[in-house]
Amino acid sequence: MELFTVWTNTDGEQEADRFYEVVKSRTKGLHMSRRGFRFIFRQLENKVAWTCKGTESNSEFESFLPCVYSIMSSAIADYIIQVKEWELLDQILTKACSLLEKEDTTQIRSMIRSLVNDDGPRGRLKRHGKLTALLEKDFKELRVMNLEGLIQFRLHAYKKELEEIVDYAMEEFWADRQYEEFMGLLKYFVFFQESKVPLVHVLHQGGHDFTILDSAMVPIATPDADDIIVEMPGIELEMEVEDRIVSTLISISPASIILHTHDEHTPIVRTLLHIFEDKVKLSRLYPGQDVQK
Repeated sequence: MELFTVWTNTDGEQEADRFYEVVKSRTKGLHMSRRGFRFIFRQLENKVAWTCKGTESNSEFESFLPCVYSIMSSAIADYIIQVKEWELLDQILTKACSLLEKEDTTQIRSMIRSLVNDDGPRGRLKRHGKLTALLEKDFKELRVMNLEGLIQFRLHAYKKELEEIVDYAMEEFWADRQYEEFMGLLKYFVFFQESKVPLVHVLHQGGHDFTILDSAMVPIATPDADDIIVEMPGIELEMEVEDRIVSTLISISPASIILHTHDEHTPIVRTLLHIFEDKVKLSRLYPGQDVQK
């Protein structure tokens, strides 16, 4: 009795070999014939197919049939993710980025590659599990399955997952773009801002924990608000700055900053160096360790 046949179009021998291997590797050593199952691989030009036949009279047929469905579903899920997935993602991306510059699309494509290759919430393992469950349902309901047809008309939840990956990458891209533009505005403002005090010491205690001292090493009272008022000729903007240390230093407006830190590569320290540029001097010494004044 023929249980099911699943076939697909391939682009070259490499894809055909992959379609063969994903099933062969999972059935190897399981003694399928002894359990009443026989897997047959066929190839005709650019089409390849796996057919599974079963012998109901075999004593192990009934108990092992769910395992056969599970094996095939997981194997075909592997094939879709490894061979078909990027083409699907690229189609979604091309449609979503039709109005973007080529270099922007390239950047988003790189972000998508990072997302699809990880094992996090949007990663490969989650998609594989969802895809396997969908395919297992199809294997139980359909006798003949064309992979392209399944993807187009039945695997809607999986395609939705891919669309969410593209959406997430685009949101991250625009968030990064807005952040870069905002940092550029702050940097421009700091460059033209009139200094209010000659020097401050900024002590970095780790993370986003900072203490600000004046040139006499006396703590400076800092404002509570995260908003800063940017005033330049013809411009007055109120901006919300996520990092309190940035908004505080802009409000104090020192001519020079000595930044004491043992972790100069953390994002917040790099942000301070980026915004205040030549006004910042790094020091690994802390008060009580012959601090520069």
